[in-house]
Amino acid sequence: MSDEGQPQFEQSWPSQPAPIPAEGALVPPAAPAVVPHTSGDAIAAFVLALVSWAACPIVFAIVALVFAFKADRTITASGGQVSGGGLNLAAKLLAWINLGFWLALILIGGFITVVLLLAGAGSTPPQP
Repeated sequence: MSDEGQPQFEQSWPSQPAPIPAEGALVPPAAPAVVPHTSGDAIAAFVLALVSWAACPIVFAIVALVFAFKADRTITASGGQVSGGGLNLAAKLLAWINLGFWLALILIGGFITVVLLLAGAGSTPPQP
């Protein structure tokens, strides 16, 4: 049997294993794997934005926005080592929608109050 028609493959792994360093020899540490972690500020902003729908809506929404903008700066400056951009965006959306809802509710309530006060200002009290 001849190997003339068969392709020849070269060995791609080392024929000799890497030498084991002697005891006490300095071995360079392996490069740590860079695993991005989620920004704590983004998590806090999201939790506060959710809580703002249940209690103290205006206060918690404003505090959530402060944490969200702080998280934006942290995530941008980290160079990919800190994640949480999507969570941060969700926190900002929840907080802004909540603030807009309460602002609209306050404006509509104020308008109705003014209309009722003006309507009642021209009327005379009933005579007994």
